[in-house]
Amino acid sequence: MIEFTNVSKVYPNGTRALENVDLRIEDGEFVFIVGASGAGKTTLTKLLLCEEKLSGGKIMIDRFNLSRMSRFKIPKIRRTMGIVFQDFRLLPNMTAEENIAFAMHVVGEPKKSIHSRVMNFLKLVNLEDKAGCKPNELSGGEQQRVALARALVSNPSVIIADEPTANVDPRMAIEIMELLLKINSFGKTVIVITHNINLVNYYKQRVITLKEGQIASDRKGGMFDEV
Repeated sequence: MIEFTNVSKVYPNGTRALENVDLRIEDGEFVFIVGASGAGKTTLTKLLLCEEKLSGGKIMIDRFNLSRMSRFKIPKIRRTMGIVFQDFRLLPNMTAEENIAFAMHVVGEPKKSIHSRVMNFLKLVNLEDKAGCKPNELSGGEQQRVALARALVSNPSVIIADEPTANVDPRMAIEIMELLLKINSFGKTVIVITHNINLVNYYKQRVITLKEGQIASDRKGGMFDEV
């Protein structure tokens, strides 16, 4: 469970990125977060990842109170989340398999279990035949699927996908969304931050719309012309 209670964020230059946000996302939900540039989507994500500190209010992720989180405990909360970035952030000198395995090394997984687990997740994203390829040998969609496998391999309870379809073609965008829905069907909470209104309208999941740092709407299955 993720819960925002009266959350505000004001940057040192005076910009009010979020103001009095109340939001609850239950375990196992699939949620789109949409909004124009500057609406507060990036700030909301950074607060979840403990990359920014709250100016006011409280954020709870399960038993963790992020408003009181010491910097020593931040790695622990981040291990409960898998992050998929729009620019992939793959290590260029590592193969697909090595990029995914690196995420497991970081959290101290036993070496003997890493290879088989990585290959299982490459199979999940239909890339087992690309295990030995480096990022520059993969298409944009393939790189995004490697990034998705990397986010999943440590078995997080929450997947946060930041514009996961921004740098891929429409066909691949659908494939990535179908993978995210499949992951959600395993009981994972999936949060997708996106500008792609066509995908939002097509999949008819819960949609939270941010506008000028506040929640403008929160509804399930609605159709949206603009954000």
